[in-house]
Amino acid sequence: MQINNFLSFKHKEIVLHILFWILYFIYPIIKFGDRESFGYDFSDNLIAMLFLSISIYTTYFLFNKFFKNKLYFFIALGVLKLSVLLNCLTLIYIDDCHCDLQICYITKFVEYIFVNIFFITILIFKKNVLNQQALQKSEQERINAELNGLKAQVNPHFLFNTLNMLYANAIAKDKGLPDRILQLSDNLHYMLHEGNKNNVNINQELKFIKDYINLQNARTGKKNDVKFISSIDNFNQQIPPLLLIPFIENAFKYSNMTKGKQLPILINIKLLNKTLLLTVENVFDP
Repeated sequence: MQINNFLSFKHKEIVLHILFWILYFIYPIIKFGDRESFGYDFSDNLIAMLFLSISIYTTYFLFNKFFKNKLYFFIALGVLKLSVLLNCLTLIYIDDCHCDLQICYITKFVEYIFVNIFFITILIFKKNVLNQQALQKSEQERINAELNGLKAQVNPHFLFNTLNMLYANAIAKDKGLPDRILQLSDNLHYMLHEGNKNNVNINQELKFIKDYINLQNARTGKKNDVKFISSIDNFNQQIPPLLLIPFIENAFKYSNMTKGKQLPILINIKLLNKTLLLTVENVFDP
């Protein structure tokens, strides 16, 4: 996505440059074309555009180096002055324009400065956009790394503990074993296939959490008294998969480290106006 945005921006930049030069080339026709004495010299305008473009693109491509070495600034300034001088000399001595060299130079120099500022503004805007895109990409990579780290913590512990529970129940010939195997299968399928996606429906995440709670209750017996509450105003709301489970897993983990039975665990999930709130409470004294 970032590459596509970059290419799109580069294309827009190229189009903007092309539009500028087209407008610059036909500007005399737009401004003076309705006058009877108007004459348009194609070669003169082409030469003027050539000298101006040399100055502009020298500055444009050396601008980033101005802040590292002042020499590049003076090179660009020298090219600008030389381009203005050659443009004026072309007008006066080759095209027989009856202009004063000093006045011509000052006029053209001001014109070159303003056009250079215009292109530098485009360059600064371009740098800001690309920097913003780079920051967004870096932040997204950081978030993805954190989420992947959480997923990596959840999956092995959950699978290991649940399989131990199924093994113990299988020995005892528990009648509820087939349902718990199916729930484990569904949870593993969710973690393997949905867990790698950027987003899932919150309804899918809730089903995963409910199955997880059922498996934990089966594993711990009467150790915990779990109260699960959910209040969702949009079941199609997209959220990152496995976003909530680390907090719920910790509630069981630390409750199991506490002595006693029927230890309360409260899990409350609310989604209202695209705002997701998770509350997890348990009894634990570190």
